[in-house]
Amino acid sequence: MMAKRIGALVLHEGADQYLDELHRRFPAVDFRIVRQPAGLAAARDFPAAIAYSCVTDGFPRTEHGRLRDWPGLDWVHVGGSGFEHLVAGGPPGFLLTNGAGVLASELAQTLLGALIALNRGFIGAMRDQAAGRWRPSSFAALGGQCLAIVGTGAIGTAFATLAKSLDLRVIGVARTAKSKAPFDRIVPLAELEAVAAEADYLSLNVRLTDRTRHLIDAGVLGAMRPSAFLLNASRGAVVDEAALLGALAERRIAGAYLDVFETEPLPAASPFRRLDNVLITPHCSDRVADWELRHARFFMANLERRLAGQALLNRVAGD
Repeated sequence: MMAKRIGALVLHEGADQYLDELHRRFPAVDFRIVRQPAGLAAARDFPAAIAYSCVTDGFPRTEHGRLRDWPGLDWVHVGGSGFEHLVAGGPPGFLLTNGAGVLASELAQTLLGALIALNRGFIGAMRDQAAGRWRPSSFAALGGQCLAIVGTGAIGTAFATLAKSLDLRVIGVARTAKSKAPFDRIVPLAELEAVAAEADYLSLNVRLTDRTRHLIDAGVLGAMRPSAFLLNASRGAVVDEAALLGALAERRIAGAYLDVFETEPLPAASPFRRLDNVLITPHCSDRVADWELRHARFFMANLERRLAGQALLNRVAGD
């Protein structure tokens, strides 16, 4: 008697990068590849129990959110860390896993580079280069400065490790204040404003939830010192953007590195683009060249566990 075959949807415009490997490793799985949002309607009748969801510019998060009410799904794996589009309105009716930590090292390196760029005044140096000015400037030594990291998961921990190698003092902010290496100390979210007042750099490394939406508000920004910097490579909506614009424009904080925004792509007319104390990247802080393949292989490792009856990695929601 033939074993029952399993159907799996793959929502990813870049799926051709690993299709041969997928078919080779899982001959008992029937895959339906959807590369563009327009293909979702035709795939609706495909009997899928599993879905792999990898968000890209050409296949945005809102379209992947249609998996929420997809018939027959009992497990969805997100090729990335953010899954707010699949839990909007409450827990989904399927088991949900994600790729949190897959690119933690690369994102942490970007954050460290941004921190150094802000500390060294590279934004002003680039403007001087473009204008033909020669204006040497000094900077504060990093050793002994304070980095506060909101979110002590894989990314926050990787960033803390790099920061400690440069002799920064690192404070973690998490839901519970449990000691954890390499942080010097970890405090609960209730102490965020107090930590913001202490930090030279405040880095946001949390996922977007109802609790973290506009977590960085006028109160937190008002607690920061005029010499302090904000770094956000999590989600734009973690920050009250109107409050941040005011703090930056009025120099109530020294500057910011921003990789994410509430509206993406960031409109050409956005006032953030006109600020001379902001370093902007277009939501690509962890986009190492082979990021899509790395996430796909993490899904494959989880699929192997599923087929073997083992517990799935990075379980974030569902039964």
